[in-house]
Amino acid sequence: MSGRYLKDRPMLYLLFFGAVVVVSAIILLLPYDTTYVRNEAYLDLFLGVIVACVAVFLFGTLFNALTWMSGKGLTGTPEGRLLRLLRKTVGLVMTRRFWRRGVASVRDALYLSKLKGRSSMRWATHILILGGFAATFVLDLIVTFSLDIVKWSSMIDSYGWAKLWIRDFAFDLAGSMMLMGLIIAAARRFVFRPKILRTELPDAVSILFLLAVVLGGFILEGIGIAGQIQGHESNGAYSFLGYAFSLVTPQSFGLYYDQVWLLHAIMSALLIAYIPFSKLFHMIATPIAIEADELMPSGVNSA
Repeated sequence: MSGRYLKDRPMLYLLFFGAVVVVSAIILLLPYDTTYVRNEAYLDLFLGVIVACVAVFLFGTLFNALTWMSGKGLTGTPEGRLLRLLRKTVGLVMTRRFWRRGVASVRDALYLSKLKGRSSMRWATHILILGGFAATFVLDLIVTFSLDIVKWSSMIDSYGWAKLWIRDFAFDLAGSMMLMGLIIAAARRFVFRPKILRTELPDAVSILFLLAVVLGGFILEGIGIAGQIQGHESNGAYSFLGYAFSLVTPQSFGLYYDQVWLLHAIMSALLIAYIPFSKLFHMIATPIAIEADELMPSGVNSA
């Protein structure tokens, strides 16, 4: 067993550090020409933090995967089973069966149909949080690709339809979903406290962390609109919640926009690092892992 462990582990290290290098290179090589922050030193500091947080995220994901591969009754090392699973996944990734089941897995992970039958309130809360989180992630990918890679003018121009409807309205809508779900979750856990709901420290930390990041984004947007920061001039009704925050934000707060941007950016990066160690990761990954176990050929996890 120890011989196999020592044999399998170097390959696992190569995969981990390879993933860190590739993702870090993508992050560092993007031009960030359309980033609203005006102080480049703040941007450089954020890039350093996000690279470190991505490494922690990948490590946490690897740790969770190895934990799942350490189930009772399984032979061989967790490292060996994970490597075999990865090889099988590469072989299956181009098949229709893989994509059909993959889409179903993601849908089940987000929709949480089993939870709906047990508690409509919990189901609605999870849908708002997970749906808003997933939508924000997808939107972020689309906007980053549009701005920094293809240089799509409609996404860059202050009055372009893509900028108004995707960067402003869609992001506010997704953020509003998360904020509503988090407020409901916080009220149930800290105010109403139903007997059937146990609130442990990881639950409280996850809710408060997400609340701080989401609220921070709207506060930053409100400061940008009130302070007339470049890129925020046309937000108005499209960034409806950010605009609401701007109505109670003094224009002078625009002087501190870069500092608030840095604080919000670092908190968002820390959230990425925290995800593998929080329930948010398991709520999404566990249903997908169950589907993947059914998708993989017999013998992958037990050999």
